[in-house]
Amino acid sequence: MHYISDGIIFVLGQIMLFCYNLVGNYGLSIILFTLITKVFLIPLNLLVQKNSIKMVNLMPEQNALKIKYVDDKDKYTDEQIALYKRHKYNPMLGVVPLLIQIPLILGLVGVIYRPLSYAIGFSSDVVSDLTSVYMSNNGITEATSRIQIDIINAVQNSPFNYNGTHLEEYLREISAFKINFLGLDLSMIPSFKGNYELLIIPVLSGLSAWFLCVMQNKINVLQLTQGKGYKLATTIFMVAFSSYFSFVVPAGVGLYWIFGNLFAVPVMLIVNAIIPPKKHVDYDYLVRMNEEKAKHDAKMKANLHREKADYKKFFEVKDMQLMVYSEANGFYKYFKGIIDYICENSDIDIHYVTSDPNDNIFKDERKNIHPYYVASDKYLIPLFMKLDTDICLLTTPDIEKYQLKRSRVRKDVEYIYMNHAMGSVNLNLRKGALNYFDTIFCIGPDYVEEIRAIEALYGSPKKVLVETGYPLLDEMLEKYNSEAHSNHEIPRILVAPSWQPDNIFETCIDGILESLKGTNYEINLRPHPQHVRHAPELFEGLKDKYEYEGSNITVTTDFSATNPVLEADILITDWSDIAWEYAFTTKRPVLFIDTPMKMMNPDYEKIGITPRNIKLRDVVGRRVKPEETKDKVATEIKYMLEHYSEYNDAITKTHQDYTFNIGKSKILCGKYILKRLKN
Repeated sequence: MHYISDGIIFVLGQIMLFCYNLVGNYGLSIILFTLITKVFLIPLNLLVQKNSIKMVNLMPEQNALKIKYVDDKDKYTDEQIALYKRHKYNPMLGVVPLLIQIPLILGLVGVIYRPLSYAIGFSSDVVSDLTSVYMSNNGITEATSRIQIDIINAVQNSPFNYNGTHLEEYLREISAFKINFLGLDLSMIPSFKGNYELLIIPVLSGLSAWFLCVMQNKINVLQLTQGKGYKLATTIFMVAFSSYFSFVVPAGVGLYWIFGNLFAVPVMLIVNAIIPPKKHVDYDYLVRMNEEKAKHDAKMKANLHREKADYKKFFEVKDMQLMVYSEANGFYKYFKGIIDYICENSDIDIHYVTSDPNDNIFKDERKNIHPYYVASDKYLIPLFMKLDTDICLLTTPDIEKYQLKRSRVRKDVEYIYMNHAMGSVNLNLRKGALNYFDTIFCIGPDYVEEIRAIEALYGSPKKVLVETGYPLLDEMLEKYNSEAHSNHEIPRILVAPSWQPDNIFETCIDGILESLKGTNYEINLRPHPQHVRHAPELFEGLKDKYEYEGSNITVTTDFSATNPVLEADILITDWSDIAWEYAFTTKRPVLFIDTPMKMMNPDYEKIGITPRNIKLRDVVGRRVKPEETKDKVATEIKYMLEHYSEYNDAITKTHQDYTFNIGKSKILCGKYILKRLKN
């Protein structure tokens, strides 16, 4: 290591000597040295720029992997590595410039401590003779790292006795040498104990770091993807580190650090000019993501006082019997029927905790409904851990595995899980998602079969399985059947896919629309709201391409209008569970596009039961591969329309076979809860 460090110091010293001979000023030579190192590193910065662009473009796929393998870290790591290899992304390349700074800084410290060698340019023999004389005259037996600086100070500030006239010309050069720059001794370390003028170095170092961070936040590819909180934290750290760093190294190194930060900005501009990020990165998408996060953070902050008050109020309740937890306003519909039944048949107080400050539950004026807004981890996590109630009803799986835990103060809380979709629990939920629930409200017989098979395979605790059915579907059926419906003269085709990687809009929407445009059908594209939020340009492009005068295609991105799902004659989707709600309510068929399957549990096949999501596709409709959409979609729709009555019969039977207690589910759910509370 000694030879390596000496080698680095020698190379950097030669560059410094060149700079000093060129400008004749020690401070300016350090600045020029800094500029040269930045220029030499531009090719590396170009590689980092390409790598950073790859990283930004990989973020959506990487986030999808995090969701898909959230409970399997080994699998996530394997898939992440495979993703990086496919796109030739090197996660370590981004830290290389920082790693290069370490030997540069250490080498520069060595160079600054050797001004006789690398500024004035004396030979090693001359330096050795000067060192020997200085040590002999001052009774020094061991040379320190600052010995060359001490020699300069001795020559310039006091008589320097020497033996032999061969050093006289060198002493004149030392006397003329200026190690100061703008009145600052660059060999000294800034301190509060003296040389107070040097304190300007840490101040400027911090300011230059702040300037660099501000510019990085505006033009650096990766920084643009970060939220305001991260940017602020990074800026504070860099300013603090730069200021502190300048207190532990000579002022000359601090000068290098200051101009290193300043020169980094034009280097970024040059790199951006050579490889423009806007050609490779969807900046509008990044801006929207950051704006959404900022709005979310602002919303959370604005409701912090309210959340704190509701959290306190929740724990003021004594002898709580029933608590319901809802993740957002949209989840109320899953609980509505059960809540209505309990309110109509008992005086039980329902304590409804929601993470949505605008949840409609706050408009419910029934005296036994008590809503609370609790959203942030700061309050939601301890609320669950300190929960003291008889029953906790929720649609959120994976309790105990992640943030939300079972109560730590009461072991006999009964946790009841109810589904918020009609798909397979084995396919649509993560492995072990229901392990820590006591009771499951089951939609149909296949739910019971799957859960028992999972328990047998993994030895997980046996749960109470209540054959309830699906309250939301019953409500949809009641409303749908209360109105008159008939097939439209011009059939209405609704395209409503899931919001997941490789959905219809990302794989084959053009094929579907090319097949259907100009037909005697009304085509309505209704993407998931989240998809519109994250990729509005995609749907604006579809509007420009397919919504023209006389076109039979409409793209719906305004969701304030009435949901047209149940009014469609045919639904086109991929793996969205909306298919089952649509088919079982309307008794109309579904055209499934076989995009890559939506799957939360990659081990779903181990229990040996085919999920309803797969088994029933050919029962309630037809299937088309993405690559065949242009040729087959119109044909398949024509076939289904011609066999409407057959599909009506098949779907009706399937609904009855795969759903418990049609029309009675909310009653059975409510009765179970009241019976358990009574007991």
